[in-house]
Amino acid sequence: MSKKIKKDEVKELQQEINVLDHMLSALVETLEEKGILTQEEWEQKIKAKIDNASKSYRDLESDNSEGKSN
Repeated sequence: MSKKIKKDEVKELQQEINVLDHMLSALVETLEEKGILTQEEWEQKIKAKIDNASKSYRDLESDNSEGKSN
């Protein structure tokens, strides 16, 4: 893969992430304005989801390493 194509793919991915970030920020701001969610609640939910996801990944990794040793 040429460097030009790879740079274009990276740039496109960056743009997609930026759009998603703006969309998510707008949604959270709207929920805050309507009194449905506070910034603190939002941050707690994010932290919980990240913690759960990382535990799931660790479980997968330990399952894979156990399978290799058997």
